Amino acid sequence: MIKSVVFDLDGTLLDTSEGVFSSVLKMVEELNYRPLTESELRSFIGPPIRDTVVKIYGVSREEGMDAMNIFRKYYVQGDIYKGIIYPGLKELLIKLRESGIKVGVATYKREDQAKALLEEKGLAPLFDVIHGADPYGKLTKADVVALSIKDLGHAPEETVMIGDSDNDAIGASGAGALFIGVTYGFGFTSKADVDLYDNIGVSDNCAGIYPIIETFNKIKI
Repeated sequence: MIKSVVFDLDGTLLDTSEGVFSSVLKMVEELNYRPLTESELRSFIGPPIRDTVVKIYGVSREEGMDAMNIFRKYYVQGDIYKGIIYPGLKELLIKLRESGIKVGVATYKREDQAKALLEEKGLAPLFDVIHGADPYGKLTKADVVALSIKDLGHAPEETVMIGDSDNDAIGASGAGALFIGVTYGFGFTSKADVDLYDNIGVSDNCAGIYPIIETFNKIKI
């Protein structure tokens, strides 16, 4: 039975694309990197910025870390707050809490930035825990998910991770949690994409998430 829910942030709670893209483009300009294609720019949503820089430009992890720090410099100056709450999200969070389900966040956005963003959007009080990446990028997504599960106080098999990308599905699996994929974000675009990974359901909007959890719990009673 599901007793706690852990959400990804970018592409699941908020559409943060405008702010991320703005800071990435400033980073590319400062480092005098070649211009990004549209698909390359979109690939910066979700995974660690360092890893995406290394993948696209073929630089060392050290240079990728330097690039990530430049991104963060611009991001905290104001781009971080350009996120838009997805329709129906607040209602979903309230419904989960009213049902006695613990609610957390596990994001690869740096933890202090995630907390600041969710505070600014008025969402932070609706979460029992918020965990994100460490400043040095050492934690994996599975590590972050596991931290949230631990603090929520229920077993991994009693927890479902909700996310929009393969990074989230892999993180959930690595932490021993269940998974629900959403197709309204930046990663998955169809049920077929989500079905490449173990999951208990797929939703194309926030309103469709609660019924998946409710149905799963009824089956498990």
